[in-house]
Amino acid sequence: MKIGRNDPCPCGSGKKYKNCCLGKTATSSQEFYYRRLSEAYSRLEERLFAHADRVFGKKSVAIAMDEFLLWPEPEDDINSDTLRRAGPVFWPWYIFNWVYNPAKIEVKLAGPINRTVAELYAEKCADSIDPLEARLIESINRKPYSFWEVLSIDKGKGMTLQDILRGVQINVQERLGSQYVHPGDILFGGAVVVDGVGMLTGLAPTLIPPGSKAHIIQLRKRLRRGQSTITDDILHDWEEDIRELYFDIDHSLHTLPKICNTDGHLLEFHRLVYEVSSADEAFDKLSGLCVTMTPEELSAHAERDDAGRLARVEFPWNRHGHKKIAGMPNTTLGNIVIDGHRLTAEVNSAERADALRREIAKRLGDSGRFKIDEIQNLEAMMRQHTDKPAKRENTRDHEELMQLPEVQAQVAKILSKHWESWADQKIPALGGMTPKKAVKTKDGREAVEALLKDAERDEGRDPFTAEANRKGAQRVREILGLNQQ
Repeated sequence: MKIGRNDPCPCGSGKKYKNCCLGKTATSSQEFYYRRLSEAYSRLEERLFAHADRVFGKKSVAIAMDEFLLWPEPEDDINSDTLRRAGPVFWPWYIFNWVYNPAKIEVKLAGPINRTVAELYAEKCADSIDPLEARLIESINRKPYSFWEVLSIDKGKGMTLQDILRGVQINVQERLGSQYVHPGDILFGGAVVVDGVGMLTGLAPTLIPPGSKAHIIQLRKRLRRGQSTITDDILHDWEEDIRELYFDIDHSLHTLPKICNTDGHLLEFHRLVYEVSSADEAFDKLSGLCVTMTPEELSAHAERDDAGRLARVEFPWNRHGHKKIAGMPNTTLGNIVIDGHRLTAEVNSAERADALRREIAKRLGDSGRFKIDEIQNLEAMMRQHTDKPAKRENTRDHEELMQLPEVQAQVAKILSKHWESWADQKIPALGGMTPKKAVKTKDGREAVEALLKDAERDEGRDPFTAEANRKGAQRVREILGLNQQ
């Protein structure tokens, strides 16, 4: 007998069926069907790979991978890590999306043109194919990849995703992945609905942060030109551009960025070594390079010998103001140590090294003789910096420093000024527009929200700084009127 929605629930709870076990039954049925689909998908993959080998030959994998990676040139940075990350999205694409097109390659294959492996298998095995496998092929075949934003998560069970390019939403069953993602994360790959059950089919391992959504929105604008909606056919037409954007994002997230100092100079660590005739004379002539302390204040921290002569002193080379952060009162350019007859000056760019050499030569004249410019390898510096014991020590020092009220007050002041001015800054991810201008359009508001969501993540920051950034991002929303949307 069929149980009505308003009938008493058969479990004996006393509640109506619709308010008790109806949803649970549906959920249980979906979970059971998803397990069956997953098992069928695993079997189907094995059979499709074997069929591809029989029809197209072993060369087809390399040819398809070359096409998937957009025909990289020898100078492109395609290493083993890149191939490892590409694997989970390539293999499903190879059997469900790739078609042999002689016009794109120079190598001739044995199989038919413009047919997917899945289509050929379904045709050959039409009389014997498992019904679930047939449904999977029907649902997955030629479905384009896209970027999916995580809207909500039911940890250990599934996620609600939204296709950033098409705007459609899908609830997918995903036990493992749902435990590691957060709302706002962006996934790349395939997601389909099979008989009402959502599942992922080919998912890149790279979790894309919300800040990258602005670049995806820029691509979406290009796809949408002259179109009322973005369809699967449009995604097919643009599939190479879509993959290219994913590879660019993936590369940027897994490549050590070009790190620059506050002047925009590429980081390069220089140690300038001089021989000076007199420590006292060198200090008198160079102390003016520090604009934040007087020579008397610097001298108070110096070491002297029994005769009162200067033995050792250390002081910064700096200037008033800061090019990047309006709230910073000054910028440290380098560090100078005078130790007996030896002077060393450390800076972090070739440009600053040249500038400081000119300053020292002008100020010291014949009383100082340049010996050597030691340039330290950046990778070696990074290895030293990430050394685990040193890293733990630096973390402890930072945490202790951030407990000081005066430090917190200064950090809060700097971040407050940064966020107050952020809305009027030109942001590259917004196409060079300011957030204030970008929010005048729907796409712009979505992109700005993604950047703010990215800024609100702590990303290993100390709790005080993380909270200050969250408050700053919220202040920006108030300035831009985003809370009223």
